[in-house]
Amino acid sequence: MLSRRLAELYDASINSSTGLGNWDKRCTSIRASVLDNRYALDGENLEEEMCGLLRECILSPNSEDGAFDENVTSLMRSELIDAIDSVINDKAYYASQKAAETAFIGEPQEKSPNGTHEEAEKVTAKSAYDAYGKILETSHIEILCAGSSEFSAAEKTFTEMFAGAVTNRHDICELSVAPSILKSEPQYVSDRLPMEQAILRMYFKAPELSDKYANMMLIMILGGMTTSRFFKNIREKQSLCYYCAATGSFYKKYLCAYAGVEPQNVKRTEEAILAELRDIAENGVTEEDISAALLEIHNSLTTLYDSANAIGNWYLNKILDDKILSPEEYWEEIQKVTSERIRAAARLYKLDTVYALSGGEDV
Repeated sequence: MLSRRLAELYDASINSSTGLGNWDKRCTSIRASVLDNRYALDGENLEEEMCGLLRECILSPNSEDGAFDENVTSLMRSELIDAIDSVINDKAYYASQKAAETAFIGEPQEKSPNGTHEEAEKVTAKSAYDAYGKILETSHIEILCAGSSEFSAAEKTFTEMFAGAVTNRHDICELSVAPSILKSEPQYVSDRLPMEQAILRMYFKAPELSDKYANMMLIMILGGMTTSRFFKNIREKQSLCYYCAATGSFYKKYLCAYAGVEPQNVKRTEEAILAELRDIAENGVTEEDISAALLEIHNSLTTLYDSANAIGNWYLNKILDDKILSPEEYWEEIQKVTSERIRAAARLYKLDTVYALSGGEDV
């Protein structure tokens, strides 16, 4: 029924996902997309119809007597268990999950968003329905609209929905995030799986970091682009790895360097990553580094407007900021970053966790 109705709305879509986001809280997103009204062949108000359909999905899920449908729940439980168990087949994702268990011990990021096999097995039609009810009652809710519409139908539908049908909201959770805790000494973990290569993940933390723009430039220059220091110096010049890149979270104050290597090169790659970060902390970066990073960032900002989902994600990921900037305003700020600011950010990072997954004997 739902699929047929979505097809009638010119191949509209509704989907959902769950993850931790940037907020130390589990985040469930429900997304709906539909053509703008001006493209409707018969003058339908597509936005209004989609909002009504989404409202019905949220308020009237397939349930009876305080429980979801048993057959659907059984199918979803099996799919969840399969997703949890199949992680081991994706060695890079498996390594990221196992490394997080050490890097973020005692923090929300320690656990996979999907939970464990044992937890999934315990889910029942009743417990799932109760959990869904708790989401409606206590979750912090953000409604984002992106696209060419003025979204008057969306505003009307969901204002009425939360003023009328969803009235028993209480103990609303607050969005918050705490810097990840820096260990007093770096922790080293080696893991084994049947595999030819090895995967290295290194976490650095900077609890006192405050310059988000310098941090973004640092990550880009270290390992966020094809002309990064990791790519040029570790992969190309030293031939130590198949790939070497960096990511991080300003909100959680961590930087992660990760690489795919031959087992015998794990230690040398670790030392090379440390050397690159140390060099920036001591000497800063070149104008060439800054120009390349700015070009990469500018290209990514300009492509945001190619997709309503992309621009929606942009603003969703800025919710915790004191001031939410548009992509254009962000571009103005990022251009002000200097080598000294990047150097200052690099000096704050301390090694926290080193995780190596390998099929070899020596890592």
